[in-house]
Amino acid sequence: MGSPHDERVVEDINTRRPDVILVGMGTPKQELWVQRNAQRLDAKVVWTVGALFDYVSGRVPRAPAALSDNGLEWIFRLAIEPQRMWRRYLVGNPVFLSRVMTHARQRHRAGAA
Repeated sequence: MGSPHDERVVEDINTRRPDVILVGMGTPKQELWVQRNAQRLDAKVVWTVGALFDYVSGRVPRAPAALSDNGLEWIFRLAIEPQRMWRRYLVGNPVFLSRVMTHARQRHRAGAA
């Protein structure tokens, strides 16, 4: 659920009345925060941006273009932050792919019936 800190943040945002809110707390924390608070925010757009602020500030380097342009930035992130990212990419990615394939098979079977 929400916290007193959330209440203050929502109040502060609404006082300032922005058109766009960028939420960069990391996954899944930012998505959960937006899910809990989006209806209470007085903004036209609420956008989760992941590590955008880390990249823009220079705190975290970007992957070489050859990786990022081909959807492989995760390999670079795993290489530079293995302690933090291993579970997301080495466990999470295969679980996600398995779920996608299972769903696709179910839809294919339903369409064939």
